[in-house]
Amino acid sequence: MDFSRMLKQLREEKSLSQKDIAEYLGLTRQAVASYELAKREPDYDVLKKLADYFGVSVDYLLGRVKCKDVNAITVGRNIDLIRGNMTFKEMSESISKKMGTMIFPEMLELYARGERMPFSATLKIIAKYAGVRETFFYTHNTLLTFEREKELYKREEELNSVNHANKEPKVELILIDDELKKWIAKESSIDYLRLAKSIQEAGIPPAVLEPLIKTIKSNSRVD
Repeated sequence: MDFSRMLKQLREEKSLSQKDIAEYLGLTRQAVASYELAKREPDYDVLKKLADYFGVSVDYLLGRVKCKDVNAITVGRNIDLIRGNMTFKEMSESISKKMGTMIFPEMLELYARGERMPFSATLKIIAKYAGVRETFFYTHNTLLTFEREKELYKREEELNSVNHANKEPKVELILIDDELKKWIAKESSIDYLRLAKSIQEAGIPPAVLEPLIKTIKSNSRVD
Protein backbone atom coordinates (compact mmCIF):
# COMPACT_ATOMS: atom_id res chain seq x y z
CA MET A 1 0.00 0.00 0.00
CA ASP A 2 1.47 3.39 -0.99
CA PHE A 3 1.52 6.56 1.11
CA SER A 4 -1.66 8.10 -0.37
CA ARG A 5 -3.85 5.10 0.45
CA MET A 6 -2.18 4.55 3.83
CA LEU A 7 -2.84 8.15 4.88
CA LYS A 8 -6.49 7.89 3.91
CA GLN A 9 -6.87 4.54 5.70
CA LEU A 10 -5.31 5.80 8.94
CA ARG A 11 -7.39 8.98 8.82
CA GLU A 12 -10.64 7.08 8.31
CA GLU A 13 -9.78 4.56 11.03
CA LYS A 14 -9.71 7.44 13.49
CA SER A 15 -12.81 9.09 11.97
CA LEU A 16 -10.88 12.24 11.13
CA SER A 17 -11.53 14.67 8.31
CA GLN A 18 -8.96 16.04 5.89
CA LYS A 19 -9.46 19.37 7.66
CA ASP A 20 -8.45 17.80 11.00
CA ILE A 21 -5.20 16.55 9.49
CA ALA A 22 -4.58 19.86 7.72
CA GLU A 23 -4.95 21.84 10.95
CA TYR A 24 -2.50 19.54 12.74
CA LEU A 25 0.06 19.89 9.94
CA GLY A 26 -0.53 23.61 9.47
CA LEU A 27 -1.49 23.08 5.85
CA THR A 28 -4.63 23.58 3.77
CA ARG A 29 -7.28 20.89 3.36
CA GLN A 30 -6.51 20.91 -0.36
CA ALA A 31 -2.89 19.94 0.41
CA VAL A 32 -4.02 16.90 2.41
CA ALA A 33 -6.45 15.98 -0.37
CA SER A 34 -3.55 16.15 -2.83
CA TYR A 35 -1.57 13.68 -0.66
CA GLU A 36 -4.47 11.23 -0.64
CA LEU A 37 -4.93 11.55 -4.41
CA ALA A 38 -1.19 10.97 -4.93
CA LYS A 39 -0.90 14.35 -6.65
CA ARG A 40 1.59 15.68 -4.14
CA GLU A 41 4.51 14.08 -2.24
CA PRO A 42 5.10 15.03 1.43
CA ASP A 43 8.52 16.13 2.64
CA TYR A 44 10.21 14.35 5.56
CA ASP A 45 8.94 16.80 8.18
CA VAL A 46 5.34 16.15 7.14
CA LEU A 47 5.96 12.38 7.14
CA LYS A 48 7.46 12.51 10.64
CA LYS A 49 4.57 14.61 11.98
CA LEU A 50 2.03 12.22 10.49
CA ALA A 51 3.86 9.17 11.85
CA ASP A 52 3.90 10.70 15.34
CA TYR A 53 0.25 11.71 15.02
CA PHE A 54 -0.93 8.21 14.11
CA GLY A 55 1.58 6.43 16.36
CA VAL A 56 3.24 4.48 13.54
CA SER A 57 6.68 4.38 11.95
CA VAL A 58 7.53 6.39 8.83
CA ASP A 59 8.22 3.07 7.08
CA TYR A 60 4.68 1.90 7.85
CA LEU A 61 3.26 5.18 6.62
CA LEU A 62 5.15 4.74 3.34
CA GLY A 63 3.90 1.15 3.02
CA ARG A 64 7.37 -0.37 3.39
CA VAL A 65 6.44 -2.56 6.37
CA LYS A 66 3.18 -4.13 7.52
CA CYS A 67 3.61 -3.65 11.27
CA LYS A 68 2.19 -0.48 12.81
CA ASP A 69 4.35 -0.65 15.94
CA VAL A 70 6.84 2.21 15.85
CA ASN A 71 9.48 0.00 17.52
CA ALA A 72 9.16 -2.90 15.06
CA ILE A 73 11.91 -1.68 12.71
CA THR A 74 14.44 -1.10 15.51
CA VAL A 75 13.61 -4.42 17.17
CA GLY A 76 13.87 -6.17 13.81
CA ARG A 77 17.30 -4.74 13.05
CA ASN A 78 18.59 -5.88 16.42
CA ILE A 79 17.23 -9.39 15.90
CA ASP A 80 19.03 -9.43 12.56
CA LEU A 81 22.19 -8.26 14.33
CA ILE A 82 21.90 -11.16 16.77
CA ARG A 83 21.29 -13.57 13.85
CA GLY A 84 24.59 -12.62 12.24
CA ASN A 85 25.57 -15.07 9.49
CA MET A 86 22.99 -17.69 10.48
CA THR A 87 20.00 -18.42 8.30
CA PHE A 88 16.63 -17.99 9.98
CA LYS A 89 16.33 -21.78 10.07
CA GLU A 90 19.71 -22.10 11.79
CA MET A 91 18.78 -19.37 14.29
CA SER A 92 15.48 -21.12 15.04
CA GLU A 93 17.28 -24.41 15.67
CA SER A 94 19.90 -22.68 17.82
CA ILE A 95 17.23 -21.03 19.99
CA SER A 96 15.40 -24.35 20.32
CA LYS A 97 18.56 -26.17 21.39
CA LYS A 98 19.67 -23.52 23.89
CA MET A 99 16.31 -22.37 25.28
CA GLY A 100 14.12 -25.43 24.75
CA THR A 101 11.58 -23.22 22.96
CA MET A 102 10.70 -23.13 19.27
CA ILE A 103 10.42 -19.86 17.36
CA PHE A 104 9.67 -20.73 13.75
CA PRO A 105 12.09 -19.44 11.06
CA GLU A 106 9.22 -17.73 9.22
CA MET A 107 8.35 -15.72 12.34
CA LEU A 108 11.98 -14.75 12.95
CA GLU A 109 12.14 -13.45 9.39
CA LEU A 110 8.99 -11.36 9.87
CA TYR A 111 10.43 -9.93 13.10
CA ALA A 112 13.77 -9.14 11.44
CA ARG A 113 12.03 -7.34 8.57
CA GLY A 114 9.98 -5.24 10.97
CA GLU A 115 6.76 -6.70 9.60
CA ARG A 116 5.70 -8.24 12.90
CA MET A 117 6.37 -7.09 16.48
CA PRO A 118 7.35 -10.01 18.75
CA PHE A 119 5.22 -10.65 21.81
CA SER A 120 6.84 -9.66 25.10
CA ALA A 121 7.38 -13.33 26.05
CA THR A 122 9.05 -14.02 22.67
CA LEU A 123 11.35 -11.02 23.09
CA LYS A 124 12.33 -12.27 26.56
CA ILE A 125 13.35 -15.62 25.04
CA ILE A 126 15.43 -14.00 22.28
CA ALA A 127 17.03 -11.64 24.81
CA LYS A 128 18.02 -14.51 27.11
CA TYR A 129 19.23 -16.54 24.14
CA ALA A 130 21.45 -13.69 22.96
CA GLY A 131 22.59 -12.73 26.47
CA VAL A 132 21.21 -9.19 26.36
CA ARG A 133 18.67 -7.14 28.30
CA GLU A 134 15.27 -6.50 26.72
CA THR A 135 16.04 -2.76 26.52
CA PHE A 136 18.74 -3.64 23.98
CA PHE A 137 16.09 -4.18 21.29
CA TYR A 138 14.70 -0.64 21.45
CA THR A 139 17.89 1.26 20.59
CA HIS A 140 20.16 1.37 17.55
CA ASN A 141 23.06 -1.07 17.92
CA THR A 142 26.19 -2.17 16.13
CA LEU A 143 28.40 -5.25 16.53
CA LEU A 144 30.49 -3.26 19.01
CA THR A 145 27.56 -2.21 21.21
CA PHE A 146 26.16 -5.76 20.93
CA GLU A 147 29.39 -7.17 22.41
CA ARG A 148 29.36 -4.53 25.16
CA GLU A 149 25.75 -5.34 25.98
CA LYS A 150 26.53 -9.06 26.30
CA GLU A 151 29.38 -8.30 28.69
CA LEU A 152 27.16 -6.03 30.77
CA TYR A 153 24.41 -8.66 30.84
CA LYS A 154 26.92 -11.30 31.99
CA ARG A 155 28.11 -9.08 34.85
CA GLU A 156 24.54 -8.34 35.97
CA GLU A 157 23.67 -12.04 35.94
CA GLU A 158 26.75 -12.86 38.05
CA LEU A 159 25.87 -10.09 40.50
CA ASN A 160 22.26 -11.27 40.74
CA SER A 161 23.49 -14.81 41.34
CA VAL A 162 25.71 -13.67 44.23
CA ASN A 163 22.90 -11.56 45.76
CA HIS A 164 20.49 -14.47 45.50
CA ALA A 165 22.96 -16.79 47.22
CA ASN A 166 23.38 -14.29 50.07
CA LYS A 167 19.63 -14.13 50.54
CA GLU A 168 19.24 -17.90 50.93
CA PRO A 169 17.48 -18.59 54.24
CA LYS A 170 19.79 -19.91 56.93
CA VAL A 171 18.58 -22.97 58.82
CA GLU A 172 19.22 -22.81 62.52
CA LEU A 173 19.72 -26.14 64.24
CA ILE A 174 17.76 -26.54 67.44
CA LEU A 175 19.11 -29.17 69.83
CA ILE A 176 16.36 -31.07 71.63
CA ASP A 177 17.26 -32.90 74.84
CA ASP A 178 16.14 -36.49 75.47
CA GLU A 179 13.52 -35.47 78.02
CA LEU A 180 11.78 -33.16 75.54
CA LYS A 181 11.90 -35.86 72.86
CA LYS A 182 10.09 -38.26 75.22
CA TRP A 183 7.44 -35.62 76.00
CA ILE A 184 6.82 -34.93 72.30
CA ALA A 185 6.39 -38.65 71.67
CA LYS A 186 3.61 -38.97 74.25
CA GLU A 187 0.03 -39.15 72.98
CA SER A 188 -1.10 -36.81 75.78
CA SER A 189 1.14 -34.07 74.34
CA ILE A 190 -0.72 -33.86 71.00
CA ASP A 191 -3.16 -31.17 72.17
CA TYR A 192 -0.30 -29.03 73.46
CA LEU A 193 1.59 -29.42 70.18
CA ARG A 194 -1.51 -28.40 68.24
CA LEU A 195 -1.85 -25.34 70.46
CA ALA A 196 1.81 -24.49 69.91
CA LYS A 197 1.30 -24.78 66.14
CA SER A 198 -1.71 -22.42 66.29
CA ILE A 199 0.32 -19.91 68.32
CA GLN A 200 3.15 -20.11 65.76
CA GLU A 201 0.77 -19.63 62.80
CA ALA A 202 -0.78 -16.62 64.53
CA GLY A 203 2.69 -15.06 64.73
CA ILE A 204 2.62 -14.67 68.52
CA PRO A 205 6.16 -14.49 69.97
CA PRO A 206 6.76 -17.05 72.79
CA ALA A 207 8.01 -14.26 75.10
CA VAL A 208 4.51 -12.72 75.11
CA LEU A 209 3.07 -15.90 76.64
CA GLU A 210 5.69 -16.34 79.37
CA PRO A 211 3.88 -14.11 81.98
CA LEU A 212 0.65 -16.03 81.38
CA ILE A 213 2.40 -19.38 81.80
CA LYS A 214 4.02 -18.21 85.06
CA THR A 215 0.61 -17.10 86.40
CA ILE A 216 -0.95 -20.45 85.55
CA LYS A 217 1.91 -22.29 87.25
CA SER A 218 1.56 -20.15 90.39
CA ASN A 219 -2.19 -20.76 90.60
CA SER A 220 -1.62 -24.50 90.16
CA ARG A 221 0.77 -24.57 93.12
CA VAL A 222 -1.69 -22.69 95.34
CA ASP A 223 -4.47 -25.15 94.50
